[in-house]
Amino acid sequence: MEQTDQLILDTAHRLFADQCDAETVNRAENCETPDRLWQAIFESGLTLAWVPEAAGGVGGSLALGFNLIRQAASFALPVPLADTLVANLLLAKSGLSVSAGCWAAMAFDGHEVPSLLQGEVSGVVEAASGAPGATVVVVPVLEKEVVRIATFAPSAIDMEHHESLAGEARSRIIFDSAIPSQLSAPVDGMTVDGLKQFCALVRACQIAGALEKITDLTVGYVRERHQFGRPLGKFQAIQHKIADIVGESALTGAAVEQAVRKLSAHPVPFSGDSDMLLPLATAKIVASEAAGRVTRNAHQAHGAMGFSFEYPLQQYSRRVWSWREEFGPEFYWSGRLGMAVASGISSHGSNHGDGGTWDLVSQ
Repeated sequence: MEQTDQLILDTAHRLFADQCDAETVNRAENCETPDRLWQAIFESGLTLAWVPEAAGGVGGSLALGFNLIRQAASFALPVPLADTLVANLLLAKSGLSVSAGCWAAMAFDGHEVPSLLQGEVSGVVEAASGAPGATVVVVPVLEKEVVRIATFAPSAIDMEHHESLAGEARSRIIFDSAIPSQLSAPVDGMTVDGLKQFCALVRACQIAGALEKITDLTVGYVRERHQFGRPLGKFQAIQHKIADIVGESALTGAAVEQAVRKLSAHPVPFSGDSDMLLPLATAKIVASEAAGRVTRNAHQAHGAMGFSFEYPLQQYSRRVWSWREEFGPEFYWSGRLGMAVASGISSHGSNHGDGGTWDLVSQ
């Protein structure tokens, strides 16, 4: 990682540590907007981490943005920084203007995207993130199988707001022959599947960050909590659970880091190229499977305390349960991965003698 990237991450960590404690997260879920946190993030320029300097942004690498997303998740950040980063990146990639003072919502949930016909957008996005507080809504649209990026003022479209399991804002957005405020030309090297793969990696990064925090909380709890005259962590059954938690969290981190490295080296990150499917799908599969195992063991180790609203464990558990389903759960990506491997074997022959199948799944 470049030195500049590390400085930005260090600054973000101090900001989150200062402005985003467990009480702030709980208050946000109880409809108390964390205005101070929002303002601090804006002033630090974190929402523009993926926007080139020429467009008024930070000009950070893809690795910087993904690490920032992972770090934000480790604080259960109650603002949609991750999706705003992606929305601003889409604006920059498509040549549309990016405003430093705007909170951009991304109207894309990995399913069917709205269509563009004669300058009008029609369709429904069921679970857009961050839309209630947004000043601009960024929407990938399809025109004759070509992706373009459109923007809308929230007042110009119909939105039905709700929340995810984690209490994060989600919106059902209805486009009924809506006319965009801005509309890009066709974006070279951008496909709907490429967008879904990219966003799946975003969610995998968030899960990885949250699992790291769950690990820290659980290890600290069993070290401090005493039962029958000794710390919980001295009991062998608890030690087994901690070992599973640490192992699953580390495995998720490794899968995510590998996918980020692969994507960062790719010249067209939204292309959905077949060579990117393996690392990105693997990251989402590993992260989503770990989301279930780690939270189960963590709550068992905590007992009733883990379900308390005042205790922060539930903030992270509900987030990873929500994120594992978004942009494809592990079952979806496992199917995609299996079909890709089968297709590769069919195309190149089974090659049982020279390890061809192993090469496909271990590249």
